[in-house]
Amino acid sequence: MTANSEPVDGANDNTSGVKPVWPPTKEDLERLYLEQKLSASKIATAYGLKYASAKTAESTILYHLKRNGIVRRDAAAHVRKVTETMEDDWIVRYQKGESLKQIAGDTASPVTVFHHLRKRGIKLRDKVEAQIKAVTIHKKTSFQGSPKDRAYLAGLTRGDFAVAKHGRAVRVRLGTTHPDMADLFRQLFSRHGPIYEYPKPALLTEYEWMLDCDLDSSFGFLAKSKTEVSEYIQDSDLFMSFLAGFFDAEGTVYFHKKRSKGAFELSIVNTDAELIQEIGQELSRRGYAFKLERVKIDQEKMIKRGIKNPGEFIWRIMLWRFEDVCKLMAKLPVRHPEKVAKIKIALSFAGFTEGRQKSEVLQEWEKLLSQIRHRRDQYVALARETYERRTDAEKRLEANIDSVQANKLI
Repeated sequence: MTANSEPVDGANDNTSGVKPVWPPTKEDLERLYLEQKLSASKIATAYGLKYASAKTAESTILYHLKRNGIVRRDAAAHVRKVTETMEDDWIVRYQKGESLKQIAGDTASPVTVFHHLRKRGIKLRDKVEAQIKAVTIHKKTSFQGSPKDRAYLAGLTRGDFAVAKHGRAVRVRLGTTHPDMADLFRQLFSRHGPIYEYPKPALLTEYEWMLDCDLDSSFGFLAKSKTEVSEYIQDSDLFMSFLAGFFDAEGTVYFHKKRSKGAFELSIVNTDAELIQEIGQELSRRGYAFKLERVKIDQEKMIKRGIKNPGEFIWRIMLWRFEDVCKLMAKLPVRHPEKVAKIKIALSFAGFTEGRQKSEVLQEWEKLLSQIRHRRDQYVALARETYERRTDAEKRLEANIDSVQANKLI
């Protein structure tokens, strides 16, 4: 980020003729946003904000507008704007076989839908294929799992999945950069409904994979789990299953080095204070010692990283005592392949007493972490390559169409 006194690019009507000083004052923001009618993006340019993503710079300005009590102009136009969430929904509906006209409905034109799908790198099908897909019915099977399966899914959904009603279906969505999490999503839902996968730009990692699945109404408990999970926490038979799902989403196994020695510890992090405290109460009732702490969030830093509307605090449960860490790891029926592998190594470390054996286990631990990072980076690279390849193909198609239309006018 820069904030010097060079001429403002793209803001020639700035009466001062220089870049405003960061951090922004309310007077400067009112002048740029309300009087000069500059967009948040152009104001970010005026301040010389430079981040990996232009959207991050824009979000930073929007945060300061809100912080200074400046109401965003033309709220109706903002509502009419095609949002990223709308695009995500359009992609899923198009991949399921709906036509551009069906997707557009009364909210947009088919041309608008067409351009946004093409912008997101979606391969557009021909009319014959569209008609075939439009009459194809994707079968959905009902949830047939045990109460513990239900509790695990509720915990995982509370931590990592987005859930929304979509007509009569329940749509579950995951955005991830970890191939093992994507595999877990497929294992959980592929037999119950079709899964759609597509790459998408992401602020923190540049690109990620989105996975969507439409399930029947028997999965309605997933939507409920986004707001209420006390029934699983308070049930002694279901608590560990729920906690395993929540840990697969929000938990961490890590090695804490202490001088020349060290030990494995566990942590669970979430912004929902009530939920974390409720989990803590049940762990305490079961005899576990832990530390429950509130950690203040650097909101400006989070916004710069691309987090929208970050809260002021996150809550964290930490278990560090040897007996409690081992006991909880042994009891948690986790399913995330990364967490399963980490817990296996951590329990192996706890079972040895000799320094040489522990050293070998730690070498295995470092190797696992390296493999996880490598697979994650490859998965992100694949998302980038797929997205750019689709986008380039659509650009070439658009150029060919424009060329043909231009020749017809000659």
